[in-house]
Amino acid sequence: MNSTEKRRTLQDFTHEMKRDWDDRARQNAKWFINTIKFAQSDEEFYGSGKPEVERLILSDMALLTQGRDPKTLRILEIGCGLGRMTCHLTGLFGEVHSTDVSGEMVRQARERLQQHANAHFYETSGVDFTEFPNDHFDIVFSVYVFQHVPSAEVIRSNITDAYRVLKPGGVMKFQTNSITALAYEEVEKDTWAGATYSEADIRRTARELGAHLISIFGADTQYCWTTLRKRQLPTSSVAQAAITRPQIELYGRADDLQIKQIPTSGDYAYLTLLVSGLVREEVDANNLTVEINGRKALPTYVGAVGENFATALQVESGTPPDHLTQINLRIPSGEPGGKANVRVRLSSDEASPPVMIDLLEPQPVVPKINLVRNEGDGGVDIYARGPKSALVIYVEGLDESADTGNVRVKVGQHILKPRYVGFVPGNGVYQINAQLPADIAPGEVALSVYFGNLESPAKPLDIKWADEFIR
Repeated sequence: MNSTEKRRTLQDFTHEMKRDWDDRARQNAKWFINTIKFAQSDEEFYGSGKPEVERLILSDMALLTQGRDPKTLRILEIGCGLGRMTCHLTGLFGEVHSTDVSGEMVRQARERLQQHANAHFYETSGVDFTEFPNDHFDIVFSVYVFQHVPSAEVIRSNITDAYRVLKPGGVMKFQTNSITALAYEEVEKDTWAGATYSEADIRRTARELGAHLISIFGADTQYCWTTLRKRQLPTSSVAQAAITRPQIELYGRADDLQIKQIPTSGDYAYLTLLVSGLVREEVDANNLTVEINGRKALPTYVGAVGENFATALQVESGTPPDHLTQINLRIPSGEPGGKANVRVRLSSDEASPPVMIDLLEPQPVVPKINLVRNEGDGGVDIYARGPKSALVIYVEGLDESADTGNVRVKVGQHILKPRYVGFVPGNGVYQINAQLPADIAPGEVALSVYFGNLESPAKPLDIKWADEFIR
């Protein structure tokens, strides 16, 4: 807890969160929840929740449900707003219990979604879930919520109490902002640019709770995803973590096991190991390490083998997936290229025999476009004329040397010099502002960013004819 937090109590933060989010709910709730367009119809707003549920829930359904029928399960949604995702969750799960710190958000959500009989809405204190008993929910889910909480202690309190109401064997999936860059640490936190909850914070909280840490992805970014399982037995009753001596049966790049050379930097600097001999219910991303040439690193995922690796298993190994544990690891920063001895080590100090892996020399980091907005109202709709013809582009892969002299924007065949290039601490990315040329034609064009001689992958940009403000 920093000095500012020490001077303020949890109740102070709760008061601020309730006040600010009630105000936002009354001003323009849809915009503050879904900042893609200032004026959104109900169809646009609620429709935008469907792909989010597909991406964040349906893609993980086997893990979240543990093989059970979702219609028999009870889910807790933390931070429901107007129910943008709630309305889609009701079609998947038997009971959906949705909470928000804002009483005004809850009032509007309850009114808007009254036709969904299995949806239930609650205003919470902002620090706990005293409305619910222990061991009550099969699944707990939260997205785009904790990134707006101004205190790490408040975030920890929410996670801890959400774990309390989770049933043994239940799964909790949540997102936090885990940016640890000094530039963001220096920004005063409020109910919009919230506090960091870092990878170290998450791992420590999981240990304190005795939780089974399945995965943690996106560390040091605004969108860090954590998945926990509530153990069936207390940690003190945990059985041995290995059946026999662990053995690395298969390895490869995390997106494709048949690729054996692993980059040491960039988006593909992830190694996957398929290991036999482990008790999958006991090993997790906190109590198991991977050693690369003797250097210990904590994994980002420890759990069941993904369905996407079934083909590789069939081609390269006769071991059934049920007998293997998948371990994903980001290659630690600064690891040199060349041959590397890799082994898995348990907290009991038992280790697998090493395997030799080829690591590629670090490559230049290519820029990557995350998001494009307009300057007019911050929405994602782009026009050929008017205030919304000014682009705001959020980009990864730049560094402190990036400026208007060495960054260019390519729109179709037009090369644009940006008006502004700078780091955005709250998002952990760089922002580029550029004006579309006056003679740009409407239609879909390719958008890319140059940083020196490195060009980002192209992103489609749909340019409409004219901004409604000037019609």
